[in-house]
Amino acid sequence: MTFYSADMEGSTTIGEILRETRIRRGLDLMTVAEETKISAKNLQAIEDGNLASLPAEVYTRGFYTMYARMLALDPGEVLEMYTLERNKLPKTANYSTPPPNRLAQDMASMAERPTSLPSSYFGLIIFLFLLFGAFLCWYFGWNPASYLSEKLRSLEGPQRLEQVQNEESRPEFIFDSVVPETPPQVKPESLSLFSPTTVTAATTQPEEIPQGPATSAVRPKYIVNAVFVEETPLSLQVDNQPQQTFSYKTGETITWQAGQKLIVTLPGDTRTRLTLNDIPLKLPKAVNDTITLSIPEDILR
Repeated sequence: MTFYSADMEGSTTIGEILRETRIRRGLDLMTVAEETKISAKNLQAIEDGNLASLPAEVYTRGFYTMYARMLALDPGEVLEMYTLERNKLPKTANYSTPPPNRLAQDMASMAERPTSLPSSYFGLIIFLFLLFGAFLCWYFGWNPASYLSEKLRSLEGPQRLEQVQNEESRPEFIFDSVVPETPPQVKPESLSLFSPTTVTAATTQPEEIPQGPATSAVRPKYIVNAVFVEETPLSLQVDNQPQQTFSYKTGETITWQAGQKLIVTLPGDTRTRLTLNDIPLKLPKAVNDTITLSIPEDILR
């Protein structure tokens, strides 16, 4: 495209022609900067005819050439007009080789790209990873919060149980809040487990244990509390007593005490919540539609 003629000399500058052409094409400086990789600062200097603020001659001519091609103008005619205007400048304003510090600045700003922070790409990648992880959790039905909670409880349970067992081995430790000083002797045939609040299914005191005159009765070692969310039948064996079958109603809370072992068998789909010495218990997997919990075997695995 030819736009330069001799009668235009001295009336219109090359910068004004470039600006008017850009405006007619509906472009702004930032769009041109994106396409040509020329900084908006240098583009503004070109359009204003501020040749003194442009970089060295070799870079400036390259800027005019890229700008002309961007606007579909003839680069040769654009460079010709630029040369005429530059020759009209005072000699003090023309220098063939800029100072070293100015040359370094020119090279840094020659193809200054509009700001695009690498951190935004890094944040986008992290967001995509999190989104993908959330999708996998939803698809497989896995809850990381529940998983971590169960792991923490499984690590904390044996430690607390071991601490309780160590404290029980001390002669001065007494379960004042659980068992009275002189607990009554309970016979297996007189056990009653149908209280809606708290019932002692069995204690560790046998009817008569012929131990020497200096030996005291053994106190309960395992205290299991059960909360029934629904009507639940079960079978229970405490220490050496015979296995018994019971049925509890919704909302009942029962406490069992044992000195050596406790075995309880529940339905496989039960929602009963159990605690051992105030520590929540995780029920084993169901086998043949029943769940059998053996204490202390299951909690020491």
